[in-house]
Parts: sequence; C-alpha cells; structure tokens
Amino acid sequence: MKLLKALPFFILCLLLSPLAYSDDASQLTKQRQLFQQAKKALQDNQIPRYQALYKQLDGYPLQGYLQYLYLNGRLNQASNASMHQFLTKEDGSFYAERLRNFWLNKLAQQKRWTDYLSFYQAPQTATRQCYYLQALLANGQKQKAFEQAPELWLVPHSQEKACDPVFSAWEAAGLLNKDLRHQRMMLAIRDNQFSMANYLAKSTANPEQNQLLVKQWQSIHDNPLPILNGVAKDKTLSKDNALNREIIIHGLQRLARRSPEQAFNSWLNIKPRYQFTQQDVIEVRKAIGKWAALNRDKKALTYFGDIPGGEWQARAALWQKDWKAVEKAIKLMNIDELGSTRWQYWLGRSQEAQGQKAAADQTFSAILGKRDYYSFLASDHLTQPYKMNHRPIPVTKEEMAALRKQPAIQRLHEFFLQNMHLEARREAYHLKQTQPDRELQMIAMITHEWGWHNQTIALLGKAQYWDALDLRFPVVYDDAMLQAGKAQGLDPSWLLAIARQESAFNPEARSHAGAMGLMQLMPDTGRLISKIINRPLKQLSELYRPERNIELGSAYLRRMYDENQKNPVLATAAYNAGPHRVNKWLPDSSLDADIWAENIPFNETRHYVQTVMSYAAIFDSQRNQSIKPLSERMPKVKSE
Repeated sequence: MKLLKALPFFILCLLLSPLAYSDDASQLTKQRQLFQQAKKALQDNQIPRYQALYKQLDGYPLQGYLQYLYLNGRLNQASNASMHQFLTKEDGSFYAERLRNFWLNKLAQQKRWTDYLSFYQAPQTATRQCYYLQALLANGQKQKAFEQAPELWLVPHSQEKACDPVFSAWEAAGLLNKDLRHQRMMLAIRDNQFSMANYLAKSTANPEQNQLLVKQWQSIHDNPLPILNGVAKDKTLSKDNALNREIIIHGLQRLARRSPEQAFNSWLNIKPRYQFTQQDVIEVRKAIGKWAALNRDKKALTYFGDIPGGEWQARAALWQKDWKAVEKAIKLMNIDELGSTRWQYWLGRSQEAQGQKAAADQTFSAILGKRDYYSFLASDHLTQPYKMNHRPIPVTKEEMAALRKQPAIQRLHEFFLQNMHLEARREAYHLKQTQPDRELQMIAMITHEWGWHNQTIALLGKAQYWDALDLRFPVVYDDAMLQAGKAQGLDPSWLLAIARQESAFNPEARSHAGAMGLMQLMPDTGRLISKIINRPLKQLSELYRPERNIELGSAYLRRMYDENQKNPVLATAAYNAGPHRVNKWLPDSSLDADIWAENIPFNETRHYVQTVMSYAAIFDSQRNQSIKPLSERMPKVKSE
C-alpha cells in the first residue's frame, strides 16, 4: 500500500488501466507460443533450444510441465536432488504425482531401496506397495514389512510378481502359515478363480482334500444340474455341514441363471436334506425368483414365495399387475429401499390400483417436490406441477478471484486452452481427488465459463451438488438441436436429454465400445444413417463435430422411434441397448410404460430410460418452455 502511494498518479493509473491488462494478455499469448515451441524442441531432442525457450517461460503456469517432460525422458540421468526439488516445487499437480511413480519404478528396478523409502507416498498400486515392503526388508525393518504382508496376500487373484520376494521372506520367517494359505484358497474359490485356488490348495494342511474341494466347486459351477440331482449319493456333498450347504447354494444360483424352473425343482428336492438357515432360504429363492423375473416368467412370484425378495420380487408383481403382491413385496423391503422415491411411487401405484385413493394420494404427496423421475410421475398422478429446485452455487467475487489465482486452476486453464485434452483431464481428475467439495463447486463454475461442460458436470457430481441446473443442464448446441428436432419431428428437449446422458455434452467423447461424439454414435451406425439421409460421411472424424453428430444422432433416434411403436420410451431403450433387445422385452398385452420401463432387465438401460425421461422435462424448464409431463412422454407399450 505504501508503494502504491509513492507511485506517481499517472503510473498508478497506467498499472490499473485496461492497457495494463492488455499487456498481460499479450504476454500470456506470447508465452503460450513459446511453450509450444519449447515442447516441440524437447520432442525433437533439441535440448539447447529447449533450455533457451524454457528460461523465457518464468511465471507461465505450464513451465513445470515442461520440466516434467524433460525429467521423465531422462530418468536414467536424474538425481535424487533434482527429483526432490521438482516434486517439492510442483507438489499438487497431477504430473508431479506421475513423475514420483515413474521414479519409484526406476528406483525399484535399480534396487535403490533407501532412496525408494524416501520418495514413497501412499496410496500406491499393489506393485509399488510390494516394492515398498521390499525396501523395508532391505533396510532392516522386517516387522513393519511383515505387518503389512497379509493385506497383500489375502486376495483371490494372482498377486503382482513384485510381491514374491516379500512373501518368500515372510514364509521363511514362519509367518505365512497354512491357515493363511487356506483363507486365500477360499477367497479364490468364492471368486471363481479355480486355477489359483487349486494351486493354493497344494500347500494347505490337507492338500488332497482341498484339491478335491476345488474340483467339486468348479464342477458345480460349470455344470450344476447333474451334481445337484445327485447330492444324495455323493459321498462328500451328502453330509450336512456349512461348507457343503455353501457349495449347493452356489450351484443353485448358477442353475437359476440358466433355468429358474430346474433350480426351483432341485431346491425342493434338496431342501429337506439339509439344515439350511433362514438366510440361506432367502438367498436361494431370491436368486431363482430374480432370474425368473428377468425373463418375465409367470412363475417368478411362486419362486420368491413369502421371503423378502427385494426389488425384483416387486417388479415381477408389477409385470403381472398383481397389485396386492406389489404392495406386499415393497413392505417387505429394508428401510432404505422402502423409503426411496422409487418404491414409494410404486407403493402409491399399488394403493391406487386397489382403490385406496386416500392412501395413494398421501403416499404420492410424500415424494412430491423432488427433481426426480418418480417424483415427476407422482406429480402427474396428483396433477401437480414439477419442482425444479434450481439453487445456484453461493459464492462471492472475492472467492472466485482467489480461486482463479491458484496454480492448479491456472494449469488447468492452460491445458484446456492449449487443447492438451489428456493433460487437462488428468489435472481435473487430480483436483477431484484432492480438493474439498466447496472448491470443486467453484471450479465447476469456472469450467462452465470455459464451455467445458462435461467436466463441469463431473465436478459437481463429485462434489454432490445437484441443484445448480444452469451448470448441470446447460442448453448447449441449441440451434443444432432445434434444427435437428424440426428436421426429424422430434422434441429438442428429448434430444438434449439423450446427449446429456450419453456424453455429458462432451463432443469428443469416445466409449470403450467405440461410440463417438455428443450422441455417442457407433461408426457403423453413423455410416448407415448418413447414407440414409443422403449425406454420406467422408471420414469418421465428422462424428466429433457437434452439428454433424446431432444431425446423425437425431436421424438414428427417429429411426428407433419409427421402428418402436412411435413410443419415446421404447425408442430411448433401443437407442441405448439396441432394437433387437427391445423387441424381446415387449409384453404379451398392452402395458403402462412406467411398468415396462421398471422391468427392463438391464440395469444400465433401465436407468438410462428413466433418466432421459426426467432430463427431457428438466430441459423443457431450462429452455423456458412449458413442461411436458412424463405421462405424455410415456404412452402405453403395446404387445409384440
């Protein structure tokens, strides 16, 4: 403050003028260009040029990233001192963490165990954890190493090779006993890792007996019916003990996947022979009933019986329109399930269908006012308006200004502006793992300003802040959505809902299956639809262009709509799971769309359909249009 007072007035004005800010922007633009030049020089191994450019980047947020690239490419020449200096200076960046891990790998390869301990930081992968225990052993800290060994040993799968020296030392000390081997063998069996289980069985207290156990378990896993039919004559399985009951239950659960009827008949024959607990009974009948319900088997409710069968018992009753059974199944649920908007809605529906209007209205009323698929449906039953509950993130200008000055945010911004998408995502992921919810909320506001909408949505999801609708449901690519909606005769809010659920508005999204762009089109689908609309794709990269992706995605959605009873619910399911599957899920007679959607056998597709329907209503609100009720978006599903 004293310095400012001492400055001549005209200089102070100059420093605070737009011209000063313009100079800062010009300097930043120049630094961005120098950064790219330095990066290119480093890639081309022009080290003197790189070093000269690097020195000109003092103060630039990504100068440290260049040093990361430099050091990472020269780990064999790097020193502990240079690494410590870099990690201390760049602490809090994703690339500091990555370099630490690369350096730890190098130290382990060179068996520099004392150095390894000085650089090690948890949490780490199993491999680096085992290297850490090797380092402890090499430095005489056996007790500390052996205390941590059981956690790495007791896993159902093959452990990393880096653990072998630790386990050998642990065994030599007499601490890797046969009981621990047996525990791990049972973990492997229960995880269906039979080769691993058989290998472990050889070194247990009773190797022959345990190898037989593994063989028996694998046999009932692979081909359950003949073994279940022959349990009475089986010398081992005929004995009533906890382990045999567990094997039999596993076999019944496996058989239920293939044939619920055969599993149920086997159960009726086997049950009198063993002292199954009540929990065993519930476990078996629940598995048989669930697989029958997934297949829309009319015997599903019989298979469930009077046990608390959970959500699939209720769904089976819904499919059969047995409203009394629906109510009974819901009231048998645990307190968390029963209290959810999902099952409160269906409780209200069951009460309504049984003529208990007052009770139904009370049940529906209890879940009104939420921005939720089931709350929206309940609102429709009571002819009440939907509540969107928009609540902007409360923040001051001072808080936002302070956040923008943080090195991590400046790095994130520069990665984003430099189109370094992988690095930007890694930096954002690192922030999500390290920053408190309040910081993440404000960072989401900043990424929204940048137009990085999928990251904004991810940040708010991590922070569990659901009510900032301007950030979570931005009306983006509106002109393209309107144009596509008009061309295909589809509701733009529905298109927005599909894009929001598919990619969170990431135009460069690519799924593991290969789906591309905003509306996640598979390449073959994109090619086919582009030919149908007489605008063939010249290259697949066009699917990353938002307008082109929306054009083709909306045309594909229209095709699904036309091929699926012109029903938005079926079309949405087909968009996600494929039309061939939806055809298999059609009912024998006309069915309310909410019941049909509730019985979609794929968890992902069920969630997808219900989410898209509710998102369409939210986008109506976001687009300042009258909200089309879900009851109008979800006409009855006709029979096959």
